[in-house]
Amino acid sequence: MTLKEVAKIAGVSHTTVSLVINNAEGSRVSQRTRNRVLKAISKLDFNPNLTAKRLASGKTNSIGLYIPFVLPIFRNYTIVEMVTGIQDIVYEKGFDLVLFSGSKNLYRDRPLTQIVKQNTVDGLIIFNTRDTKQHFINRYIRELNELKFNYVILQYYWGNENIKYVGVDYEKDALKATSYLISLGHKNIALLTGLPHAPVTSKIINGYKRALQNSSIKIRDKLIVNADYDYQMAYEKTRMILNNHLSVTSFFTAGYEMAPGCLKAIKDLGLNVPRDISIVAYIDNEIMALMDPPLTAIKIPYYDLGKTAAELLLEKDPKKKRIIFETELVLRDSTTRMRKR
Repeated sequence: MTLKEVAKIAGVSHTTVSLVINNAEGSRVSQRTRNRVLKAISKLDFNPNLTAKRLASGKTNSIGLYIPFVLPIFRNYTIVEMVTGIQDIVYEKGFDLVLFSGSKNLYRDRPLTQIVKQNTVDGLIIFNTRDTKQHFINRYIRELNELKFNYVILQYYWGNENIKYVGVDYEKDALKATSYLISLGHKNIALLTGLPHAPVTSKIINGYKRALQNSSIKIRDKLIVNADYDYQMAYEKTRMILNNHLSVTSFFTAGYEMAPGCLKAIKDLGLNVPRDISIVAYIDNEIMALMDPPLTAIKIPYYDLGKTAAELLLEKDPKKKRIIFETELVLRDSTTRMRKR
């Protein structure tokens, strides 16, 4: 089916059909003519009837998911889980999901304001990653608020703006993990963090330090080491810590990518987990339960986060609200009460 065939049925030019389909601003197509074109589109099942329905309502029936992620997004466990939750709600509500993703230059190449002004989607879920800079977040919040556009921020925001937000409390989670190790008698707890410049890293360090302070345990900054969410670096840094600090009895790895490297390093040094060294991983995924031994880990309900973000975006209540999910400490065989040395 072509524009010309629609134009013939409607008794208008194909240019007029194009103006109606593209919902062109400033066009002088009368409402009566517009209705004739929409009726012809519907009758001919042109691309298909959904086109007429969307044009008539002035809505795209599409929700945008914006992920400024440098690496391939579907190799990342956390993103896949959240996208699944988003997709299930979007499908249930009769919307399409449009994905905007790319490198760190995504904002420069296609700003959010451009997406909004092109009427591409009816709303946006913006999934910040642990690499997302605060100034970037502040910028798009300001611009979207000025446009009065419907959006939800998913994860990694700690500002004070009145927004719709869904996330978890990373500082509280680090406090939970470290406190659990302390409850088992561990006092010399090493922390493997991710990227040093990532805002989430400072939150996790704060939670770790709070747990130690709450139990009157001296904070040893040399036991806080960046491993950049990298398996090999985590392996090397774990060996370095254990060789230089013989008193260490446990590790908290603040990134699921680093936990296997930490575990292998401990074993390669001839130590046993958990008899000699305990490990708590952040976060839990399907791999943690398959390790030898299975790793104790903090589980974030990523699917529910994505689902809730979509529900928050699509609900009719215009009120801004923040929803912070509780996490679960999943106990497995990598932690035990500290033995006296």
